[in-house]
Amino acid sequence: ILEGSHSTSSDQEGDWTTFRRTSLLPEDSSEEEYLDLNSFHPIPHNPLDDVEYGAEFALSGSQLDAIGAHNLPDSIVGVKVFYRVAPRHKLALVRALQQRGEIVAMTGDGVNDATALKAADIGVAMGKGGTDVAKEAADVVLADDNFTTITNAVAEGKGIFFNIRNFLAFQLSTSFAALAMESVATVFGLPSPLNAMQILWINIIMDGPPAQSLGVEPVDAAVLKEPPRKTSDPIVTRALLTRAVSSAALIMFLTLTVFSHELDDGHVTRRDTTMTFMTFVNCDLFNAYACRSSDRCFYEISPFSNPSFLWAMGFSVVGQFAVIYFPPLQAVFQTESLSLSDLLLIVCLSSSVLFLDT
Repeated sequence: ILEGSHSTSSDQEGDWTTFRRTSLLPEDSSEEEYLDLNSFHPIPHNPLDDVEYGAEFALSGSQLDAIGAHNLPDSIVGVKVFYRVAPRHKLALVRALQQRGEIVAMTGDGVNDATALKAADIGVAMGKGGTDVAKEAADVVLADDNFTTITNAVAEGKGIFFNIRNFLAFQLSTSFAALAMESVATVFGLPSPLNAMQILWINIIMDGPPAQSLGVEPVDAAVLKEPPRKTSDPIVTRALLTRAVSSAALIMFLTLTVFSHELDDGHVTRRDTTMTFMTFVNCDLFNAYACRSSDRCFYEISPFSNPSFLWAMGFSVVGQFAVIYFPPLQAVFQTESLSLSDLLLIVCLSSSVLFLDT
């Protein structure tokens, strides 16, 4: 918190009450306990030595002036309240935090805040009470002047970032599985497990709706508690690649197992490709459900928390059954009807993708 009030006794008392109400200070704390530097150390110890090493909980503008510019980034570590600061102090604090590699957001409403708003990575001006100068300098204008809106925006931003990772985990695992399956079949001299129309169906129809619905997955509470990430953090991490490769390997193994079991006479029939096709698609759908969260198991995720995902899964299931059982589509995709026992076998095998995520 940056507070720019003048040094009157009534302002000091009001500021300290605000700090306690915002939980920055304990209820039974006193101003002298945190702000009186001499109360911590007996003479001849110089209290400004501790200021330069960030030992204070709160710093005033005059104390900031006593800190050298080269020591300021390290001196403000752990400081939560800056009181009675001038516009130059706000700008100096923004730059000091940026030197530490932090992404700095600055809120302000006055003309004097314009320089700090402009220098910050994200300048937020007040829409109702802010001046035109502050609004022009800021990146974002808070229309309702409510800080809760900023919290909601941060939560939405974190959710989008982590949903992108879940989307990539699903898409990469599906692509790796399809590519590896065809490659392994070619290396071992086996015929192609899927025909061209079936591969197109998987890539365009089956992957599309579930993948898109992962992008609107509700923000998980654990994600909101994550510390701010660095700008250098990659979207595709080692953990994400490990998850995608392991899921792809299992999908490929299950699909080729069914294909090799059905291919008993060496000739590819409609039943062979239909069983293989159905196995791959079911593995894909179970994998989509597992990819809804990167840190929770499938049984910890509510199936009703994302209605878009339910609609997407329903569309995919209906479409897949139409391809298998609707005669005009059977002719296009070279499939044939499967028995109930075949479907139960495929569901039991493909559901093992969920347990890989535990």
